Order: sequence, then structure tokens, then C-alpha cells
Amino acid sequence: MDIQKIKILLDKYDKVETSLEEEQMLRDYFARSTNVPDAFESYKAQFQYFESIRADIGRRPELERKLEYLLDRESRVKTIAFYKKKPFSWIAAAAMVIIIGSMILILNRNQEPDLGTFNDPELAYIEAQKTMLYISQTLNYGTKELSRISKINSGVENLRNLEKLNAGFDKLKLLSKIDETSTEVNQ
Repeated sequence: MDIQKIKILLDKYDKVETSLEEEQMLRDYFARSTNVPDAFESYKAQFQYFESIRADIGRRPELERKLEYLLDRESRVKTIAFYKKKPFSWIAAAAMVIIIGSMILILNRNQEPDLGTFNDPELAYIEAQKTMLYISQTLNYGTKELSRISKINSGVENLRNLEKLNAGFDKLKLLSKIDETSTEVNQ
């Protein structure tokens, strides 16, 4: 196998991105190859170690059975312990919900809800007047800046005199055209 391909596979192996087929290719390479580059010697030792463990488990099936038995027993013990604790935790949670719910009901039982309304019509009228006055003042505050527009309007009034001047210029243009036509006729 090509050394470059092995290097790419080892980089992927270090990043835990290899597939099972690619890992099998690496195992085969290190198992069969006799002259491995020095940079790959640590990988060769690692793959040989994994292969020896796999072979050892294959030769000793009783070890695998013992491990499975111990794991099953441990999971059963944890499951039993969980179920023994479970009723007490459910009872404690239910008691907390009942206590908190009761406290909320007792504290809120005697309070009247604040709907934002008034029982006295005169008091409601006074509050409405205060609110309208506040809104009016707030709106009028923004119109103070608009008072400068009247100064612009007075300047525009002076420009209307220019319209009269423009009408005079139009009459002068007519006179100059009449003058031009009369000079052309004379020639």
C-alpha cells in the first residue's frame, strides 16, 4: 500500500474520522508490513497490541462470559437501587407541589384583583383629566419646534415680489422681439 495513503488514513484515525473498512486496511498494513517507516513505528506497536488483545479474547471465551455476567449483574443492582429510591422521590415531589399550591391559594384568597378601574366616577374623571393633560403637554412639546416654520413663510412672502419682477422681464422680452422684427423688416 502507498505510504501517502497510509499517512492520510493515520491522520483520519487520529481525528477519529476513519470508517471500519479504513481501520481494517490499517490493521492489515501493520500486520503484514515488515519495513514500516520510523514515523509509523508507534502506530505499528499500537495496532499489534490491539490485535493481541483481540486474539486473547478469542482464545478465552470464558473471560468474555465473565465480563458479560459482571456487567449484567451491575446493571441489575443499579436498576433495583433506582426502583427502591423511586417511590420516596415521587412522594417527596408530590408533597412539595401540594405545599406550594396550598400556600399560593391561601395567600391569594383574600386579595381583590386590581382591574385598574375606579368605583367612584368623580375619581375616575379626575384621573382621566390628568391623563389627557399629560398627553396634551407631551404633544405640545413637540410642536414648539414647528414655530420656526412661520419664519420660513415670511421669507417666502418676500419671494412673491420676485414673481412681479419676472412678469416685467417677460414684457421686456416681448419688446425685444418686437424690436428685432422691426429691424429685420427695415433691412
